[in-house]
Amino acid sequence: MKALVLDAEWNPQPQYDLSDHERESQRASNSSKVWQEPTLHLEDRDRPEPGEDEVLVRVRYAGVCGSDVSMAGSDDEGYTHYSAYTRFPTVIGHEFSGEVVETGDNCSLFELGDPVTAEVTDYCGRCHMCRQGFHGHCENFEQLGFTIDGAFAEYVTVPEKILWDVSSLANQFKDEDRMYKAAATIEPSTISYYGLFKRADGILPGDYYVFHGIGPIGLTGMNVSRAAGAGKVIAFEPSDPRREIAHKLGFEHVYNPLETDPAAKVDDVTGGEGADVHVETSGAVNATYSVMEDSLSERANVVHISNAASAPEVDLRKYQAASAQIYGTEGHTGQRVYPRTIRMMAAGQLDNLPIVTSTFSLDNAVEAVEQAAKRVDGKVLIEM
Repeated sequence: MKALVLDAEWNPQPQYDLSDHERESQRASNSSKVWQEPTLHLEDRDRPEPGEDEVLVRVRYAGVCGSDVSMAGSDDEGYTHYSAYTRFPTVIGHEFSGEVVETGDNCSLFELGDPVTAEVTDYCGRCHMCRQGFHGHCENFEQLGFTIDGAFAEYVTVPEKILWDVSSLANQFKDEDRMYKAAATIEPSTISYYGLFKRADGILPGDYYVFHGIGPIGLTGMNVSRAAGAGKVIAFEPSDPRREIAHKLGFEHVYNPLETDPAAKVDDVTGGEGADVHVETSGAVNATYSVMEDSLSERANVVHISNAASAPEVDLRKYQAASAQIYGTEGHTGQRVYPRTIRMMAAGQLDNLPIVTSTFSLDNAVEAVEQAAKRVDGKVLIEM
């Protein structure tokens, strides 16, 4: 089979405190301090065989995530931009849809031909964090497309326990191709769903939202918030094409933060009440946190989703005065986030197809990642 593989040189920076586990496993905790000269290339591999608790999926569509772009990019010294967990070489890609073609001996949840998507984190279910229900913080986790082979390939093996059936989307999207394309956008939608409704506390229908940065996570998050009954959805994004996508999705209050005063605009749109929910999806935290602090409603929630490279200055007195709070959020594992997001899509409340702006073949997968790096698209997909 064909697969898009990312490889890099293991060369820890002298000042980086490499742990014994990292050294023994060749898996970096902070990849930007360890992996140098990342390269992408297509290669031919044998079709993988599923283990006894795994399902083999023929991939139909896979989305290019900002993390894929970050892993493939590098700084002036050649170190990858991505700062979290990776093991290379690996087949990258983790936002995908496909159909079941083979199941392991211990698998019983799926049949051949079932349309599916998957979570990213394979958790052990036995460690201290898993036993408390925090599967996303498993002490022995692996991640599709990061530490184990992912979905930029014709086939991928997936642990059965993180696979989800998406056949309920068929009635909504009618055409099979559209169904699989929509299903490939479930994963980025769950990122915002988890942050808004599992990490934050007390977000309610009628709340005013502000999204700071509307790349794929921001755009899908805007759709999720509207489906959940947002009173108003405001967004700030410097990219003209991405603002245009948001307008086409039906969002009225979308502005260029370089051409307007964002805090003043929030004040104007909300009638002076401020935003109940601020969502940081830009990574430009030195610019966005001051805006958030100047436009907090009483008891506002700030949901931090982006993987920012720098730390912002935070005026705690403003949060204290507004009885506001900041929630850090990462991932989406467990807590019924996936099935609930799938339900919203099946009910017609969450349609991400207009966000898909570019589609590439697997033969042109390197170009797909390069296109996503331009940060002008809504969502770039690779069709297998």
